[in-house]
Amino acid sequence: MSEERRKVLVVGGTGYLGQHLLQELAGKPYDVAFTYHSATNAPASLLQALLPSPPRAFRLDLQTGEGLDLIADALGPVSCSSI
Repeated sequence: MSEERRKVLVVGGTGYLGQHLLQELAGKPYDVAFTYHSATNAPASLLQALLPSPPRAFRLDLQTGEGLDLIADALGPVSCSSI
C-alpha cells in the first residue's frame, strides 16, 4: 500500500526565497507546487532548473484572490504545517 505524498505549496515561488525553497524541495518525497504573479506563463527557466520533475505552477493574484479556486481544485484540502 503506497502512502500519499504530502503536498507543499510555495507561495511566491518565483521570488528569491521561493526559488531557493523549490530547489531544496526538488527530489524530496513531496508533491510540490508554487505560485507566481505574472501576466504570462510560469518562468520556463525556473521549471527547467527543477527537472526531472518540475513542480506544478499556478498563477495567483494575492490582492484579488484570482487563482485560489484553481489551486484548491487541483490540490484538494489544505492543512497548514511545517515540514
